[in-house]
Amino acid sequence: MTAQDTPRFTADDLRLLDQEEAKLVETARRGDLDQIGHSELTDTLQRLRDRRDRARDLANRQRREARGKADPSGIAPATQNAGTEGKARVLGLALELVTQERQRRADAGTADTDEADTNDGAPSQRELSERAMTLKSAGAGANPMQEDGGALHPQDPEADPGKGALADQARNIAPSGALDHGGELPSRERSRTRY
Repeated sequence: MTAQDTPRFTADDLRLLDQEEAKLVETARRGDLDQIGHSELTDTLQRLRDRRDRARDLANRQRREARGKADPSGIAPATQNAGTEGKARVLGLALELVTQERQRRADAGTADTDEADTNDGAPSQRELSERAMTLKSAGAGANPMQEDGGALHPQDPEADPGKGALADQARNIAPSGALDHGGELPSRERSRTRY
């Protein structure tokens, strides 16, 4: 955006805003966005977007009330919505400035990808993927268990028996769990009707 394209905020425009919105717009229009931190820029961007969306929704509702297409949200229907439309426009212009600053920073960040400290010492996506490929290729070799002669199969004489020896000691109980005197049949089988 050139200096000629920079949006102009008049006193009437700024009068439409509440105190917090005026601070946000002032932050965006004062021209020193490059001096604030990334987290503050992201926070400003999000707050401006929320305020702009709210003002736009309110302006749309007021427009529908004025045309008689929507029920009034208050006691009387809105007669005009020029103020809220102006507020949405001013917040949208400020949002555009902050978005352009964030895009400028992102473009500058991609130009400096070879520098090690672009992300405060965090590895880049390229470095992470190269490390993952190195680890993957290192793990593609023979299994160390095969090389060292460790137990690989349960039938191996050196394998740990685990709880396999307890299988012979299991109790033989009916699936229902209840045995009766009637031929030692499970109660589930005795309760069936026989024809």
